[in-house]
Amino acid sequence: MDEVKTNCGNWIDYAYAEWLGWIRREKKEQYYLGEFTEIYVERMRNALLEAENGNALKKEEAWNLLERLKKLGTNIHGMKNDFGGDKYAYEQAAIHLECAIVAYKMGDVQEAASLLLMPISSFHNRTLPKAVSCWIYGCIQWQSQTHLEEALINWEKSHQIVTEMAASNSFEQAFAQECDRIANEMSRAILTASRQNYPPPPPGYTASTSSSPRTRSTPKPQSSRMGLFPVLGSIPAGSPVEFVDDSNEKAASDGFNIHGQFYKTYNLKTGSEININQNHRYFLLKVNGDSMNNAVPINIEDRDYVLVVKQDAAETGDIVAAEIKQVDREATLKRYSFKNGEYGLFPESHNPANIHLTYKKDFYIRGKVVAVLKRDG
Repeated sequence: MDEVKTNCGNWIDYAYAEWLGWIRREKKEQYYLGEFTEIYVERMRNALLEAENGNALKKEEAWNLLERLKKLGTNIHGMKNDFGGDKYAYEQAAIHLECAIVAYKMGDVQEAASLLLMPISSFHNRTLPKAVSCWIYGCIQWQSQTHLEEALINWEKSHQIVTEMAASNSFEQAFAQECDRIANEMSRAILTASRQNYPPPPPGYTASTSSSPRTRSTPKPQSSRMGLFPVLGSIPAGSPVEFVDDSNEKAASDGFNIHGQFYKTYNLKTGSEININQNHRYFLLKVNGDSMNNAVPINIEDRDYVLVVKQDAAETGDIVAAEIKQVDREATLKRYSFKNGEYGLFPESHNPANIHLTYKKDFYIRGKVVAVLKRDG
C-alpha cells in the first residue's frame, strides 16, 4: 500500500506540473483562472511549501486560503449569469482543482476527492484540465481496495479526452502532437496498472522503495490546531460491547485536559501535523482492552483516548470505530480490511486471545482514528 500511495502522490505532482503546467504556458485560455485568483492560488501553494518544510503555522494559513478560495469560486460562478462566457463558467472548477491538490498534499484525501467532483463534471470534455481532474481522482481511488475498477475508468476517461484532443482539427499541429505524447504516457500507465493491479511510477520517477517493515517505535507527540470534541463514552479494543453515546463531557483543546488529567497527542501519520478540518466532525473515545496494544505506528493501550473523525467509510489499513448491528448495538476498535466481499476487523495485540472479526452485513463504520491520546506521566 505504501508503494501505491507513493506512486499516486507522484502522479498527482507529475500531472499538475507537467500536463497542467504545459496548458498554463501554451493555452492560457484553457486554464480559466483569473489574475487575482492566481495570486490567491500562488499564496496557498507557497504556504503549503513552507508547511512541508516544517513551518506548522503555514499549514493553517494554507487551509484558510483554501477555504477563502472555495468561497471566492462560489461568488465568481454567480457572475456567469451577468457576463456569460467560459471564463466565469469554468473558473470555479479551476479553483476546486487547485484546492483539491493542496488538500491532498495536506493529508485530507476525503476533501480532495470531494473538491474534484466539480471540475470533473463542469469542465468541457475536450480540455486538459478535465483530463487532469479525472486522472487525479483516479489516483485517489487507486488507494482504496474497493475502488480499483473506478480508478482505471477515470484514468481511461483522461486518456480518451486527450486522445480526442490530439485527433481534433481545432488545434494547431504542435499542440496536437503534445496531446498525443501525453496520451501515450497515459496509455502506458493504464496498461501497466492493469497488469499489476496498482499504478506504476510516472515518467522520471523510480519505483518506490518504501516497502520495508514499519517500525513499532512511538513518535514524539504532535502539537495540533484543535477545537473541542465530545467524549462519546468508551470503546473496547477487544470484544464488541454496547455502543455508548454520552456526549455531555468535553475535552479541552489546549493540551487535552480530560477529567483533570493532561494527555499528550500522538499522530497516526508519523511526523506530520494533525490537521483538523472544520468541515468534518470529530469526537473522542476512551479505549477499554488490549486488542490494539501492538498497533503501528502508535500502540493503542487500555485507558488511552482516540481522536476519531466521523465518517461512514474507510480504506483498508485504517483503524476504525465500528458498530456491529446485531441484537444490540455493539462497538469495537480494530484495523479495517475489505477483501473478497468480506469486511475484516483485525486486532494488533500482544495478547493471543484477541481474534479478528469478519462480517458480510450488519456492519457499520462510525469513524476513523486519526490520533491517540496518552496520559502524561
